[in-house]
Amino acid sequence: MKIVPWEVVIGCERISLGCDNCPTYWEFKKEGWDYHPSAQLINLREPLRKDEPTCFIVASGSDLFHESISTEFIQTVFEIMKDAEPLGHQFEVITKRAERMEMVSNRFLEWPDNAIAGVAVEEGRYNWRIDCLRNIKARRMVSFGPLTGAIGKVDLQGIEVAGPVPETWGPNPRHAKQEWIDEIELQCKQQGVRLFEQHWIAGSK
Repeated sequence: MKIVPWEVVIGCERISLGCDNCPTYWEFKKEGWDYHPSAQLINLREPLRKDEPTCFIVASGSDLFHESISTEFIQTVFEIMKDAEPLGHQFEVITKRAERMEMVSNRFLEWPDNAIAGVAVEEGRYNWRIDCLRNIKARRMVSFGPLTGAIGKVDLQGIEVAGPVPETWGPNPRHAKQEWIDEIELQCKQQGVRLFEQHWIAGSK
């Protein structure tokens, strides 16, 4: 299945260590633009115009659950995802703002079966994001990356798919130690969680 970005939100803002080498963040900062995310109405109906089943990465390079994005806009995005289900499209929604995703999801959203909720976890200090994710009624994934440190022991109960993502972008990618990667992969295997490569759709032909 083809994997493409769905840029319903543009712009970014640093929230944790994983953002420091993000190409989008540095491009906005270099150009001196206001890099607080903003909603993009122009791309909203893009999935409904595609006939070929596609995996859309929602707000790639940004964050749908940034505080500047209204609940109403997020609800509209979810309506489009649900409408696209008969077309065979899949959607991957990953955030570092796990607390807001949990709150908005539990109060205002219904996750369709063709969408998966995900959090990015760069190192052990951010494992709490997985607890927020577990409180959402949705399919769930964890992207352990860009890895900036050891994850340590982690509870993956209720997670469908997860995997390590070493940093390979930016001017000076940070090296992920092999033991960090091995630790994640071993825990996924022990806890019955499917490993992915870069996106959850990988391996699901």
